[in-house]
Amino acid sequence: MNLSNVDTTENYIDNTILPRLCWETCKKLDSANDELLNISWHSGESNTDIPFSNLAKKYCLISFSEINKDQKLKIEIVVPDLNIKFKHNNKTYEKKIELKSSKNTNSIPGSMIRSLDPNIWTIFCFRDEINKKFEVRYGRYFKGLQPSKFEKFQDRSPRPSLNFKNFQKSSEKPDIKKIDDFTDNFWKHYANCAINRVLEPQSHSWQDDMVKEIIRLVLKDPNKFKNI
Repeated sequence: MNLSNVDTTENYIDNTILPRLCWETCKKLDSANDELLNISWHSGESNTDIPFSNLAKKYCLISFSEINKDQKLKIEIVVPDLNIKFKHNNKTYEKKIELKSSKNTNSIPGSMIRSLDPNIWTIFCFRDEINKKFEVRYGRYFKGLQPSKFEKFQDRSPRPSLNFKNFQKSSEKPDIKKIDDFTDNFWKHYANCAINRVLEPQSHSWQDDMVKEIIRLVLKDPNKFKNI
């Protein structure tokens, strides 16, 4: 491929190299059970596992050497996570592969909505420490999202949960489609959740009392809110 201009190079990285690089790295990690077993892990659900990041970096570099067809395209990787600098013709393109790990296949806290990129490529390692087995999946970040119908507000920007099982298996080719309007959709989602918690009570929260009071105020004087 002739990467003669900046737009072509970045497009090639985003749509060809990065998805394949994430996939190939995931496959190698998924086959590295003994290595995963022998590294130390952070005690919580975190992406600050430096040994895991270093192992992922090792396999990311190997994968890049296997799939890269342009000898002028080089990479450097900084951990934690995989912060990748692609270099081509004196231009640098900074990209990232998010790393997650958990002992739980169900939901874990995700990143804050305002700071996350829903389309960022992500590698997620499930640690079955009882059976001493590991499974690694991957995909764009939004694939792992698992919003509930009854989400509560949080003290800062919302942190929608991630579910390991929602990500792609290492045997599946990368799904490169993206999503847009992520933040706006989540405000609507949380508004619907607030109403669901009032109409279909699951567990009580002070937030439910606040929402009920807001609803009462709107019903009492709807004209006050007609220009919102």
